[in-house]
Amino acid sequence: MNKIRCIVIPADINVEVGHMEFYEGDLSAMQGIVGGLYQAIDLEAQKATLWVNEEGKNIGLPKNQRATMELWLSDGRWRFQDFVAGNAFITGQPDEEGRTTSVPQEIIDLLFKTDEYKYEVQTGSPSWNGNGLRYDDYWDAAHGVLELSSRWMLVTECRVVAA
Repeated sequence: MNKIRCIVIPADINVEVGHMEFYEGDLSAMQGIVGGLYQAIDLEAQKATLWVNEEGKNIGLPKNQRATMELWLSDGRWRFQDFVAGNAFITGQPDEEGRTTSVPQEIIDLLFKTDEYKYEVQTGSPSWNGNGLRYDDYWDAAHGVLELSSRWMLVTECRVVAA
């Protein structure tokens, strides 16, 4: 049985984002992370899957600011339209047979092994553009680019990358 590596994003902003492993098909481990039944949301831009509590908003779980930012960064259609409630985790996208895969190494490296971040935006063309701002925290950079996208209506997509 394969081990699946994931990134755990607690709803409590004071608890650090971490990573862990569980065995493929271990539904109790997956439900344990989100605190109930889970729902998978494709993060196309990150080539990953975000797992959330499917009843999180209905049962009053707290807003997960960091998981919500990941969702909003992934696809502009989610941006400022919905949010994630409760703990969440990220894995890779399913393989050809629909099985869960480990979170891509690029995401682990970006979140846990990068010293400096910048953000970039697209404004209707395929090219990515940024300014000179640098951040030492991924989540601060994500907040910065999402705040920019709320003010600058020409932004169609945004992302955080290593500086």
